[in-house]
Amino acid sequence: MSADKRQFLISKTLARLLRHQALRENLSIDEQGFVPFEQILNHRFIRSLKATPQEIFLVVNQNDKKRFRIVFQEGEELVDALEYRPNKTYYICALQGHSLSCVRQSYDMVELTPETFPDIIVHGTYTKNWKDIKQAGGLSRMNRNHIHFAKGLPRWLSNDPDNNVISGIRKSCDLLVYLDVDKVKNSPLTFYESGNGVILTPGDENGIVGLQYFMKVTDIKGNQLSI
Repeated sequence: MSADKRQFLISKTLARLLRHQALRENLSIDEQGFVPFEQILNHRFIRSLKATPQEIFLVVNQNDKKRFRIVFQEGEELVDALEYRPNKTYYICALQGHSLSCVRQSYDMVELTPETFPDIIVHGTYTKNWKDIKQAGGLSRMNRNHIHFAKGLPRWLSNDPDNNVISGIRKSCDLLVYLDVDKVKNSPLTFYESGNGVILTPGDENGIVGLQYFMKVTDIKGNQLSI
């Protein structure tokens, strides 16, 4: 197995445990999404991959979308851990994407204010979903805690060499939903930014960001669809 394939499998397994299955797998997860590193390291899914602590650190710190964070406690502060040292107590979390209701506000997630809203908020989805989105009256968080957005087009969709948007849209997406930032800024909806720059909202009381907040919907080439 190639090193890239191995890192991909470790990353997928971490996401599965930290975002969705921590409670089912009897892991101790707190309201910020942290799980003791030793519990992850000794879990059967990770053991089946024979992943070492050093490999997990490598996956976390070199992940292209910065999906995870490993920290240690220093006094009252949580400090990012960049390398593994034996006999030190670490905690690991996913920064967004949870379906676990016990994770109330993931680590490093901050609520946006009118002054901190980005100029662009865009959601990546698929053309095949567009009919369902319209029938639902907007974007739904479904079984997740939040609906995910990027604060601009990611690097792979932008020709801007200075673009620093790394996360929020899957590379396989072929449909882009742009929100009207002024409208959502002045709406009852609450928006957050995760520690890796993803824009998040739980939506309204039904978990929806309504069509009335859509500014435009385009395909990857920029062709607009009717809302």
